[in-house]
Amino acid sequence: MLSRGDAVVYKCKGMYKVEDIGTLDFSFADRNKKYYTLQSIEDSRDRAYVPTDDESNIRRPVSREEALELIDRMPDIEVLRVKNEKFREQEYKECISDFCPENWVKVLKTLYKRTKSRGSITSMDRKYQMLLEHALYSEFSFALGVPVNQVTRVIAEHTDKAGAGKK
Repeated sequence: MLSRGDAVVYKCKGMYKVEDIGTLDFSFADRNKKYYTLQSIEDSRDRAYVPTDDESNIRRPVSREEALELIDRMPDIEVLRVKNEKFREQEYKECISDFCPENWVKVLKTLYKRTKSRGSITSMDRKYQMLLEHALYSEFSFALGVPVNQVTRVIAEHTDKAGAGKK
C-alpha cells in the first residue's frame, strides 16, 4: 500500500508522486472505489488516477544501487530478436508491458541498433525511443539525484568505467 508523498513510476510515463488517496468526484469514477491521485513530478498539468486495488500500472522506482547496477549491465543486455517486421510494434509493447527498466533498455538498444543499421529512424521507432528514454531517464534522474539532462552523461561515464574494469 502506498502513502501520500510516495514516489512511483506510472506505466512508461515517468515519475509521479502520490498526491492523494480516496474516492474521486468524477462521473466516470466508481464512487465505491479508492484511487491514488498521481501528480507528475515533471509536468504540473499531468495527473493520473489509479485504483488502489490494481497497482499493476505503478511501481516504486529503482534505488540508486539498482540504477547503477542496471547501468553496469547495459552493455550485456540483449537486443530484441524481432522475427516478423509486421509484428515489430507488438513485440515492443509486449517487452515493455511490465514497465521494467531492464526491458526498456532492451527495446532502446534494439531501436538504436536498428536506426544505426538503417541510417534513419522510422516514426514508430522514434515514438518508442522518446517514450522509453523519457521513462528511463526520469527514473534514473530520481534514483541517482541528478538532473534528467545529465543522465546520459552519467550512463556514459559509468559504462566507460565498467568497460575499462573488464579489460
